[in-house]
Amino acid sequence: MSRPRILVVDDDAFIRRPLQYLLERAGFEADVAVDGVECMEKVKDSRPDLICLDVMMPNQDGFATCEAIRREESLKDVPIILLSAKGQESDRARGIELGADDFLSKPYSPTELITKIRALLERQRKAGSQ
Repeated sequence: MSRPRILVVDDDAFIRRPLQYLLERAGFEADVAVDGVECMEKVKDSRPDLICLDVMMPNQDGFATCEAIRREESLKDVPIILLSAKGQESDRARGIELGADDFLSKPYSPTELITKIRALLERQRKAGSQ
């Protein structure tokens, strides 16, 4: 059985690289993108099992990217976790309204992130088997 593939989208290499390493150590395959534009290119080429998406990025922010992903019929059920230094309740609400499955404020607990990823993947697996 193949490892679940997680796409990490963050413009900050000091966040992107450690997160990629963390995910790989947790047994996932991790791919990266530096902004929303590259994310959209990658998800259309090869559909990830889950996306960890930063909110504040150049070119196309995480809110716009989340919304664009949800408009794509083939991607609408891919779980999205928004990660942001902006942890205000209004940002969380906006992210969920745009279709994100969860929202974590930076700095986040690596254990909490991995737990949320596993729970979303399990929920997706169960939904797909019905």
